[in-house]
Amino acid sequence: MTRLTNWSVIASTAVALLLASCASADGGGSASQNPSASNVFSAPGTVDLKGETITVLLPYDVPAELLKDFTDKTGIEVKLETTGWDAVQSKLIVANTAQTYVADVAEFDWSFTGQFAGQGWVEPLETALSADLQKDLTNTSGAFSSGGHIYAACYSNDFRMSLYNSGLFLKSGLTTFPSTFEQLGVDAEKLKNAGVQYPISLPMAATEGGVTPWYLLTIAMGGQLFDDKFKPIFADPGSAGAKALAFEIEAVKKGWVSPGSVTLDDGPAFDKFVAGSNAIALASSPGNLATAYDTSGSTISGVVKPGLVPGIDGPGNSFGLPEGLSIPVTAQHKDAALAFIEWWEQPATTLALFTNAGMLPCRSSVLADLVSNGQLQGGAVISDQFQKVVPLFPQGAPIWYSKFSSEAQGLINSAIKGEISANDALTQLADKTNTLISDSA
Repeated sequence: MTRLTNWSVIASTAVALLLASCASADGGGSASQNPSASNVFSAPGTVDLKGETITVLLPYDVPAELLKDFTDKTGIEVKLETTGWDAVQSKLIVANTAQTYVADVAEFDWSFTGQFAGQGWVEPLETALSADLQKDLTNTSGAFSSGGHIYAACYSNDFRMSLYNSGLFLKSGLTTFPSTFEQLGVDAEKLKNAGVQYPISLPMAATEGGVTPWYLLTIAMGGQLFDDKFKPIFADPGSAGAKALAFEIEAVKKGWVSPGSVTLDDGPAFDKFVAGSNAIALASSPGNLATAYDTSGSTISGVVKPGLVPGIDGPGNSFGLPEGLSIPVTAQHKDAALAFIEWWEQPATTLALFTNAGMLPCRSSVLADLVSNGQLQGGAVISDQFQKVVPLFPQGAPIWYSKFSSEAQGLINSAIKGEISANDALTQLADKTNTLISDSA
């Protein structure tokens, strides 16, 4: 799921809460197809890696000076390939399915765990990464684990929250961010009446970034997509999933959200918020807050504030979307790839990546240093939201998640555009999901 834009300095004085994992426990697939990590990595110091070139596939840019630092220290050259999050996911699935080389180090999202681990596409790292590093990394043992193996090293602590333009709020006679969806509707009308054409920014394209708000709203309205046996519950007319989709449809019909949002992914949608077009970025992140603070590219740097995601009777729950680094089984330079991950996870590197590339570290020690040095800012709202982070899949992301997501993207988008009814969209999605579950059994 697309998350980062460009962080600089963010978040809260109570960020110690971020040291706990924001993701689920064991993933939904078997790791039996993968060998032990000790079978594919050489003992430290036994192989000369100088002169090797590795390909690193990520959705985000990494400053060239940082990559040069890695090369200067190890003698390993880095070919960085970056493209959009959805494109990275598709590229990995196609290449891994064909068992062809795609990269030596690759993006590994929390949502990959069930499928990638279950298919044996990535190398387990629990015996390759040091015990001290694993202990210091949040999210790694939960979000990226399956069958007793760890398949990625966490590099981005991310979760959903809301942002708002306090300047537009004040012009509309509003002084606080709405805590419920009912109040959100009332405030959206006030913002419209005060001249904000489309008060709420909410991506709704048929993409992962466009379907994420439906997930968030379902969680925020007190529900889940599935029961503890992965039975779909979102098709029930009284479910939180049905209410979440109804809200999105209503938001477009009432002009709270631009009709053009049905073609917008989360990046372009957020750009419009930063440009001052909207008053509320309902499904955003702490990283986006930092971008909005940045005076070099934001028109709302002096008025943007964090807000708790609304709920039914008060602020609602949210969910986490941690991301990690993995080594595909088809990687051609596995020892060099491991060296890259070890370099990336060094405190100095994670701090530089946070400062220059906006990646909130997963190392608890680095987060603690940021807090003690006063480098994290953003107020208690961020820590309060983090206390309400729950897993999207309490049982772990299932092996069929990517196919479910693809189906959800198209059907939710069609319902919002009015091409099919909300009930038909959710019923079809439930039927298709049951087929996916059956086929993967």
